[in-house]
Amino acid sequence: MSIPAFFDNYHLPDGEHVCTMKEIERVFLFSEKRSNVWGKFLDLLSKLEELGLKYEYILIDGSFVTGREEPSDVDFGIFLPPYIIAEALTVLSDSEKELLKYFTDLNNQYEISQKFGAHLLIGHNDIMMEDISFCFREGLDSELRPPDPKRDPEWVSTPAAKGILKVIRQDGGESIERFDE
Repeated sequence: MSIPAFFDNYHLPDGEHVCTMKEIERVFLFSEKRSNVWGKFLDLLSKLEELGLKYEYILIDGSFVTGREEPSDVDFGIFLPPYIIAEALTVLSDSEKELLKYFTDLNNQYEISQKFGAHLLIGHNDIMMEDISFCFREGLDSELRPPDPKRDPEWVSTPAAKGILKVIRQDGGESIERFDE
């Protein structure tokens, strides 16, 4: 398995840990709430795929990749080069094009997170994805958020940096198979 153990019983060691969706499910679906959040996240990925937005890889972060018993969502960055979006636009109907615009508009991210339980960041090139990775691992201003006293155990501390998960798309869409199938 390529997902390392928590270094402090709560956070992954710093870095991007390449893994599969199945590995994530084996390690992180340890509560009903987590399974529900993950299912909504997979629904969002499926919707994106239906629109032709076949990502090259995704970075998964947030409380979902910690030891928190009940995370509220899955934070993720998705690598979608412009040519993938352009190709999708050539074959979509007008209503599908509107849906694609909805998902890729930053102004809709709060609404998307409420509906799908996922915070979606789109990177169009390697530099944008490196920025997303850095932000996930070290925080917006090089400082991670402190633990939430209402949702994290009192012994949890804020690390200088933490790890995230990287799922590289497999041919045939292996990466979005449903965990309950």
